[in-house]
Amino acid sequence: MNASSEHLLPFPLPASLRRMLAAGYGAAVAHRNRRFDRGLGVRRLKCPVVSVGNLSVGGTGKTPVVAWMARTLAAAGWRPVIALRGYRPDASGQSDEAILHREALPDVPIAIGGDRFAALGAIGEPRRPRTVVVLDDGFQHRRLHRDFDLVLIDATRSDLSGHLIPHGRLREPLESLARADAVMVTRASGVDEAMSHQIARWCGRPPTAWSRHAWASLSLHRDGRVEHLSPTWLEGRGVATLLGVGHPDSIRRQLAEWGGREVLQLSAQDHDRYADARVERLVARCREADSIEAVFTTAKDWVKLKSRWPKDLSVVVPDLAIEFLAGESELASALLRSLPDA
Repeated sequence: MNASSEHLLPFPLPASLRRMLAAGYGAAVAHRNRRFDRGLGVRRLKCPVVSVGNLSVGGTGKTPVVAWMARTLAAAGWRPVIALRGYRPDASGQSDEAILHREALPDVPIAIGGDRFAALGAIGEPRRPRTVVVLDDGFQHRRLHRDFDLVLIDATRSDLSGHLIPHGRLREPLESLARADAVMVTRASGVDEAMSHQIARWCGRPPTAWSRHAWASLSLHRDGRVEHLSPTWLEGRGVATLLGVGHPDSIRRQLAEWGGREVLQLSAQDHDRYADARVERLVARCREADSIEAVFTTAKDWVKLKSRWPKDLSVVVPDLAIEFLAGESELASALLRSLPDA
């Protein structure tokens, strides 16, 4: 099984069967897109809608980009509202992304639900003046008309020559990039001209912006206190990693770049809910291991763990920020120009 699709399936399938299933899936996607292209089943809100999404499964870093977009809109005098599906919610109906958005953007309303039109209607926000809805992971949510589609492509696994699921990682064929109003490359180390030409082939234009996920600081949680540190704190320190995200390898690379040593790797699934019994087993493994100074995890994981994690077992969480390498002002201008009175 190729590395691009093995984590998507609960059990191995022969390549020939994966190709056959991908072909069937592709036919269904094409039929669905043709209907939406004709406007069938598309609903409009009474306010503008913008979207951050991608073509592939797994993480491309949407959450901090949604936060950047909301702040950009607010700075221009708009009132952003975030709408998201809320994948794998907890008992209270909250998903990890929703909790992170609330912590990062406490003044921004959030609507959660698979039917985002209904979810937004339930909170009544779209009727308020200067409201703009920001769809988190909205590129495939075509039932809701949008004024601006931003598609993210991860430079470390762009899938620009990949296959549809379950044979590969693509949710839609690369031709769908033609729907995008702008493309932003994430986790880049710089502007890559070869990748830019590849994207332009499918999108009709090169990427508007290039960025990387920078660690602005670290939050060290221990003994009931939080200490904010430079990422240089990691240098030479042994940690256990607990990374329940779509692209953990990119985080491991950054950890190594800052000099951290991964002494123990704790397994976790993307959007892991962390049942109580499992948390107890994770804690026991950490206590049994040698040379561990802290557990290194993500903000998405920590929001689900912190109420049940022992205070004497240190946890380090990177504080993420989008760092633009090129195109920030161009992307912000394109976003604002898409709005009705911009």
